[in-house]
Amino acid sequence: MAITIEEKTYDDIFALAKDLSLGKESYAKALRSPEVLSFIREEDAYKGKRADALSLSSLPDDVFLFRMQEILNPFLPFAFHGKVYETYADLGRDILASSPTPSPFLLPILRYHLVSEHMKTSGYEKDHVEESRKVSEIENEDKEDSTYSYFALGYYLSGSKSFFYQGVEYENLYNFTYYLIKKETDLNALGTFLGSSSLLEAYGDYGNEKALVKEYLHLCKEVDRSEENLLSFQEKRKSSYPQKPSQGEKKKL
Repeated sequence: MAITIEEKTYDDIFALAKDLSLGKESYAKALRSPEVLSFIREEDAYKGKRADALSLSSLPDDVFLFRMQEILNPFLPFAFHGKVYETYADLGRDILASSPTPSPFLLPILRYHLVSEHMKTSGYEKDHVEESRKVSEIENEDKEDSTYSYFALGYYLSGSKSFFYQGVEYENLYNFTYYLIKKETDLNALGTFLGSSSLLEAYGDYGNEKALVKEYLHLCKEVDRSEENLLSFQEKRKSSYPQKPSQGEKKKL
């Protein structure tokens, strides 16, 4: 038996699995069809059963194709949204390139824990236990701060120690701020952003300047706390004074 998708004929599930990395919507639709699912069952009954179950899910197309590819051939390189990553480090650098905000196209990788999933299904986890454990730990932090977890995953996978901002890699924060002084028109807004930036926090945990970044973020938090305390103090002092009677109230006395 053979099947045809977009005028391309497939005689086995391994050839089909390789083309799923293209991330095409038409392939996601075809892989939910009875004809293609029947083809997979005929090629491999166990994989066909898993493909049937997956076809009933309401996953986004990219995630669906990723998991279908894992079923058909779990030993292919990591592929997502039409791009194949020969190494996890390549994926990490792509994640960092989207800074200072996560890429909506790559964010599902974190949300669905696809890296640790791929490490497990491909057999990579067996020889890289500690690395796989760390990836799972970072992915689970998504519940607390998805932006931090996203960039932490990028730093850990890539092994990079540089600071990334708007697709540009800076060796250190000195080079970054030197560039900003020349280019930025609103440094106050940028300073406010960085003071509460999950990107900078991730860089502080994995980059070259851990102590410097942690000190900066600590000072920013202290300033915010001081402002909150001052406002709270003012409110308390205000409520402790008796309210002055209005002009109408004075006449009634």
